[in-house]
Amino acid sequence: MPGSDMPPLLLDGFLPYRAARLANALSRRLAERYEARFEISVAEWRIIIHLTQESEISIRDIYTRVDMDRARVTRAVQRLQARGLVSKLVNESDRRLIRLALSDSGRQMANEIAGIAARFEAELLAAVPATAGEALLTHFDALETALADMPAKLDANR
Repeated sequence: MPGSDMPPLLLDGFLPYRAARLANALSRRLAERYEARFEISVAEWRIIIHLTQESEISIRDIYTRVDMDRARVTRAVQRLQARGLVSKLVNESDRRLIRLALSDSGRQMANEIAGIAARFEAELLAAVPATAGEALLTHFDALETALADMPAKLDANR
């Protein structure tokens, strides 16, 4: 920028840009492995896998955890329910709260997808030193903590 003392931002060396680019590439490559076989989208995959973490989970919990908008999660849940992979359970004490659970066929699909994901991860980690995967996760934890502790808005002049 003319008159600025700041050096230009070089995207290939900018962590947020590189992390976003890598995350998108990882998601696309993994999706190639399960989309054709199971005819599910990335949103559906994320919902199925999150449902393996708990026996029941609300739609609100899912869209918060998978970082997708509510409408996209709702549409994906509808498609999964139509295929008999998830069921909706109404909370009797608060009928507005819908909880989701995997059906038997949903659990079977989740197990197969987990195997695909594990093999994908193993292939990726084979490209780096043996301890790098664990170190990466440790660094991800530290970066996520730093982000959570960071103020939402910074002074534009900083």
